[in-house]
Amino acid sequence: MEHITGNQREQITLFPESIEDYITRENAVRFIDVFVDRIDVIELDFKHAKVDSTGRPPYNPKDLLKLYLYGYLNRVRTSRLLERETKRNLEVMWLLKRLSPDHKTISDFRRDNIDSLRNVFKQFVSICKELELFGNELVAIDSTKFKASNARDRVMNKAGLEKSIARIDESITQYLQQLDEGDEVESNTKEMTKEEIQKKIELLKSQKTNLEEAKMELEEKGDKYVSLTDADCRLIKDRHGIEPAYRMQASVDSKHSLIVDYEITNDASDNNHLATMALSTKSVLGAENLSICSDAGYYDTVDLKNCEDNNILSYVPIPAQKVPKRTNVPTADYYHDKFKYDQSSNTYECPQRQMLSYYTTTQKSDGRKIFIYRTTACKDCADQGLCTTSPRGRYVYRWEHEAVLDRLKQRLKNEPEIMKQRKAIIEHVYGTIKSIWDYGAFLLRGLKNVLSEAALMNTAYNIRRAITIIGTQKLIEHLQNG
Repeated sequence: MEHITGNQREQITLFPESIEDYITRENAVRFIDVFVDRIDVIELDFKHAKVDSTGRPPYNPKDLLKLYLYGYLNRVRTSRLLERETKRNLEVMWLLKRLSPDHKTISDFRRDNIDSLRNVFKQFVSICKELELFGNELVAIDSTKFKASNARDRVMNKAGLEKSIARIDESITQYLQQLDEGDEVESNTKEMTKEEIQKKIELLKSQKTNLEEAKMELEEKGDKYVSLTDADCRLIKDRHGIEPAYRMQASVDSKHSLIVDYEITNDASDNNHLATMALSTKSVLGAENLSICSDAGYYDTVDLKNCEDNNILSYVPIPAQKVPKRTNVPTADYYHDKFKYDQSSNTYECPQRQMLSYYTTTQKSDGRKIFIYRTTACKDCADQGLCTTSPRGRYVYRWEHEAVLDRLKQRLKNEPEIMKQRKAIIEHVYGTIKSIWDYGAFLLRGLKNVLSEAALMNTAYNIRRAITIIGTQKLIEHLQNG
């Protein structure tokens, strides 16, 4: 018995005469073709959507959008690789009708249509709404880090900039001395002429100017560090370490784990983003009421109140009380949540059954009004050293809208299953995009440019998910009948 063998390469084979015959009915390119043809590129303000009467005609933005959506669905993101696909990939040849734009044209399209690509994502979300793929009941909000196109050693603080400038000054001085002496320099066994040394000096001066400008910008803004390659990225920490990156916030509906909305930021933390994402998600879904869940990183009292004021029930774990390591006081038995509040008397009862009465009011820098409670019984309490290190006794602080947090605690207690659902709803979305598709880093530089990448990523994810749920032909039929 022999192995399975192929045909001889010299053998004449009767391939189908039409490219159409190679594309199956359920192939995703058929949906991409119909979906993009349905888009009004003039209304979405795509560049070159309107053709001038003079000059060389441009490529239709629809064709370039089809190419990018195909590329992001099939893990091909760079303009050069996409150009190569147009010359060898039958699916792409079918999709673009054998057009083959060069890599610069492809690259410019992504850079020049940032807002338009975002609107394409919104249009597909609208299609998902029409198909009732969103449950409109529970949404998970979370973020993930995407590496920036900026090396770690290209992020410098003021001291690092000054050291680099000093090294460049030293190198310039050495080269100038060599010019004055008229000597030739050997570098890697290759002799440098005076002209080459002068070019080297000019290059070093240019680098020094860039570093001095970065230092000046750092001092003016009061930042701790500056990114020299991608000025918009920031050092962001996660379990994989600290590196120059951006953070993507996303809201995902629980019904089919489809992305409802997203936001790209360079913030290192998630707080102050809960209400923003929740409100935009509620608006996109058009829901009167909504429940959202997220991890403890989103805990922010003002955001929680903002959500509740807009008929959004939040499920966010309450962070554990911070205790100074130096004193380890208060102990667990005397944490804030062990003090019971009585609304009728506006007092707190401590674990030793002593009453803390209203003392004064203070205001935080963010405008929050805080009520302070205290008691004179602390000085006679045997457990004072376990509760507080202050000679004046224990103070308890209550936000004027503390009832919002009380209701949150009650929801978490009554419905613990919601927090268990959070990971199942959203984390596999990031797992697909970053681990399976290997989109863990942005290719472009600058916050505006990475927005276009994020739009294509998220649109591609939703398209793939929708095709998995209902199939290519049903999606096409919906568009054709809509």
